[in-house]
Amino acid sequence: MKSSKNIFFLLILLFSGLIVNGQDLDYARYCLEKLSSKSFHGRGYVKGGDLKAAKFISKEFEKNDLRHFGKNYFQQYDFSINTFPGSIKIELDEENLVAGEDYVIGCSNKSTNGTFKLVYVPDSITTDSAFLDFILKQKLTNNEVVVTSAKLRAIYGMSLVGIKGVIVKIDKPWWHVSRSTILSNTFWLRVKTDKFDTKPNSVSVKFENEFVSTHKTQNVVAFVEGKKYPEKYFVFTAHYDHLGMMGNKTYFPGANDNASGTSMLMDLARHFSLTDNEPDYSIVFMAFSGEEAGLHGSRFNAENPLFPLENIELLINLDMVGSGSDGITVVNSSIYVDLLDEMRRINEENGFLKLIKERGESCNSDHCPFFKKGVKSVFIYTMGKELVEYHTVYDTPENFPFTAYDGLFKLLNDLVTTSTLVKRSDDN
Repeated sequence: MKSSKNIFFLLILLFSGLIVNGQDLDYARYCLEKLSSKSFHGRGYVKGGDLKAAKFISKEFEKNDLRHFGKNYFQQYDFSINTFPGSIKIELDEENLVAGEDYVIGCSNKSTNGTFKLVYVPDSITTDSAFLDFILKQKLTNNEVVVTSAKLRAIYGMSLVGIKGVIVKIDKPWWHVSRSTILSNTFWLRVKTDKFDTKPNSVSVKFENEFVSTHKTQNVVAFVEGKKYPEKYFVFTAHYDHLGMMGNKTYFPGANDNASGTSMLMDLARHFSLTDNEPDYSIVFMAFSGEEAGLHGSRFNAENPLFPLENIELLINLDMVGSGSDGITVVNSSIYVDLLDEMRRINEENGFLKLIKERGESCNSDHCPFFKKGVKSVFIYTMGKELVEYHTVYDTPENFPFTAYDGLFKLLNDLVTTSTLVKRSDDN
């Protein structure tokens, strides 16, 4: 009997040790659901969504006894942003459209109220230049709105002389706020293609914009001091902001983009804050705001660092890590072949992930401002068809897969704590 009890307690200790020393998916899901909840308003620029998210992250850092560089975890700054805090109403003929599901409005739009005639562009026109040639030749008026299926890129959101607005037909409306620092005299909409099956004759539009010239926001930064090399840093980053609200009812949850990366960052912070997991090197956890509006938070931090950038051994940015059935992609890894080889070695020895895919340099997330400053920086995202929503109202925390969470977490932990590459400079 005594032997059985000893074995029982040994199993409990062993099981507890696995929980203490490893990832905690339940904690990550808790963070994901909180960040993606309606009460955080899409973590954007209406109803203080980004501030509410920042306060939640900082409280979690405090609960886990993480340290901060200044008087608190916040690094405050501001940027300009165009917002739509009031009601929005869009009708085709007399059919009322549903915001987020049937349409999204251009982030550079000015307040508009009126009913306008629709003019259809032939489907054979597919480029920006061909589209511009068409509307110039049509001699359109300021009471007309052009409907097109062209995948307009460079000119989307810009002012076009002589027409009131442009509607781009799209299978699934997706939103962005990355051009929200300019205001356009032409209003823009993305509307579901099937809403034009009956060839409506007019569009009624009613919404108000509010341009905020100095939106005050904050990065949230914490760290665990290293026991052996406290002046050397490994840095994990993730942007916690998302698109926020489009009007006073529609919000974009942003579960994968990027509550997933923020949740993993918070779980890594929890993990390394535990006494048993105290790292040799200091580890910094930086949660940025302003990414969706143009990498504002990471750029501000890179320009105003809280510690010397030259002391960073490696910066790993986590953005959209909720899938993983097809492995991960590491942006900038083709530049750092030694790092890529080390990650693959660790993965092959442990079978953490299906694939570690190489990718070249790209300024597509918060690693970029640091990379441009000479910091060894990579950006990791997961791959897999189990998560396909991007910048839509359907990027929700319900039934969220977190397919490769365990494997990616363990890979990152081993890279920081056991990798021979990591300790190359100080162990000589």
